[in-house]
Amino acid sequence: MKKTLFTLIALVFSVTAFGQLIANKTDKRVTFAFDLFNDFQLGASDNWDARMVNQGVSSMLTYNFPLGESSKHTVSIGLGVSMHNYFSYSRILNPYTNGDLVYKNYRDVDGFKRFKVNPVYGEVPLVLNFRIKDQVKIGIGFKVGVMIATKTRFVGPDDIGTLTDADGNTHTLTDDSGATINEKYQYISNVERMAYSATLRIGWKWVSVYTAYQFNQVFSVGHNAPVFHPLSVGVTFTPF
Repeated sequence: MKKTLFTLIALVFSVTAFGQLIANKTDKRVTFAFDLFNDFQLGASDNWDARMVNQGVSSMLTYNFPLGESSKHTVSIGLGVSMHNYFSYSRILNPYTNGDLVYKNYRDVDGFKRFKVNPVYGEVPLVLNFRIKDQVKIGIGFKVGVMIATKTRFVGPDDIGTLTDADGNTHTLTDDSGATINEKYQYISNVERMAYSATLRIGWKWVSVYTAYQFNQVFSVGHNAPVFHPLSVGVTFTPF
């Protein structure tokens, strides 16, 4: 844990120092920003028992073109990457299918830890930046993402079947040893390959409040796929 934290801190300082050098050589027209956020899964369908906390992270490197003669207001374009974690109590049992998806709900199952879908997007952000008295920053933008990786992960009990009692209630039967499995599927076929989002940042100096709304769904329409639209809310840090 300490080694990972040290590596992360060293990486942030290295990127910041390198970026500051670039910014100085380009008359401070280069901006690096990274976001820490939570995704709210708006309008989740009944077959997708969404969790409230869905942490994610994104970053972008942009070049800023002045609007008119003033350098306070700019239009920026660049490249970025974002990683999302959509958690649910509804586990997808057949993520590679070309037919209808099948689920199993684990909300009340002992030993369940998590099920998530984790898409990663390469992105092209376009942002209009405004400054008020050189300190208050407002960024209104749009970004297009192309999926570069995606996976599901389930951590929970090793199920061996179900049992229906006399009252008609269904119970999950698990391995008597209490075994926990860690199951992953890579590059699943049911997630949209593109993501289109509007973004907004309002901040003071190098810290901003961040929000983004994805217009299209995460999963492809049809085949009993989950339906929801992500609303990302968090903070943005702009070291340079």
